[in-house]
Amino acid sequence: MQLVAVGDGTPAVVAIGPQAVGVFAAGQEATGFIAVGQLASGVIAVGQLARGVVAIGQLATGVFAIGQAAFGFIAVGMVAIGVFSQAGIGFGGTSMVTPHMGLWGRLNVQRMFDPLASGPILEPGRLPGWRIALATLGTLFLAAAWWKITGEPLRATIREL
Repeated sequence: MQLVAVGDGTPAVVAIGPQAVGVFAAGQEATGFIAVGQLASGVIAVGQLARGVVAIGQLATGVFAIGQAAFGFIAVGMVAIGVFSQAGIGFGGTSMVTPHMGLWGRLNVQRMFDPLASGPILEPGRLPGWRIALATLGTLFLAAAWWKITGEPLRATIREL
């Protein structure tokens, strides 16, 4: 592996080019530990279409996804779908915005990390008792969809690195 590579697909520590592959990669289709580009894949990915453990972009998929359209285990964005939690317009296992957008209700993040804060950690919405079955099925569906859409490709990308 070279230290610096400029051009197509040559693996390097620092890679710049249309199809950059490296630890730090920047280009149209960047793949690396830290990847920046239109199609970015890596542990930390920043780009229009970002896929990574931490993904930041217009369409972000990953464990922690932040973007205009975000799909992740924890998702934050204008349109966010999160398996565990989401912040934005969308739905998830729990919501950081309102109890009605989370299958299990609203997650009070401040209460999670501050034992002196008042209120419950999880504020359930106003749905009937059968909500637990619906929330369980919905969360399992979100987890399966996340693994199929994001988890498997992300696992393959990280193994390639």
